Amino acid sequence: MKQIRKRITYANVMSSIAVFLVLGGASAYAAKKIGSNEIKGNSITTGKIKKNAVTSSKIKSNSITTAKIKNDAVTGAKVNVSTLGTVPSATNATNATHATNADNATNWSRYGTTGVRKASAGSDVHLATIGPFNITGRCENLGGGEFEAWTFISTSQGGAFVYGYGDSFYNADFNPGTDVEIGYGVRNTEPEWYDYYDDDETGWTAASPNGSLVLIGNSTNGVHVFGADCAFVTSWTTRS
Repeated sequence: MKQIRKRITYANVMSSIAVFLVLGGASAYAAKKIGSNEIKGNSITTGKIKKNAVTSSKIKSNSITTAKIKNDAVTGAKVNVSTLGTVPSATNATNATHATNADNATNWSRYGTTGVRKASAGSDVHLATIGPFNITGRCENLGGGEFEAWTFISTSQGGAFVYGYGDSFYNADFNPGTDVEIGYGVRNTEPEWYDYYDDDETGWTAASPNGSLVLIGNSTNGVHVFGADCAFVTSWTTRS
């Protein structure tokens, strides 16, 4: 015991305290002063990040790129539809058979057709009414088994316009009470169907007095076809 006391001097005590303070202070300094410069690059692993520790406020704006998003991770429920523009390829989607592009798809609402309408000899059949225009098919018995089928158009407004193969009113003088033949009339004792796809004679045009409605159409007539004395097909497209 005396030997120990002889060795404990003031200098020994002070040096021991100094070492303690240095070590303790360094730890405290390290705990409070370690910054990004003191952290080794690529040293923090996923397992060292606390769950839910990284919030949106800690993510730099525009820092997450497409390559960092997992495939199929973004679903429709997460998309603000109102912010989406028109898909470029859909704007000019082409249908080589019937339409130039998707923008013209609404034009189909302007197209009309009667389908096949049948009539007996000596009768008229109503085909269509479009605006002020009324289209009718007429079936006549000429005797000896010969029938005639033809289509005509009339108007409820004075000063209209019509052009057809059979008759025309160019000077806006197509008035109520006038029946104007359109298409190509057919008469025969045998089955005959005049196919407008092979000839322009079935085409016709009609316009309202103020030009707000324009019809461009085709009318086809037949006799002794579809099990009837006469048959009619009229189709049209409206322009306004």
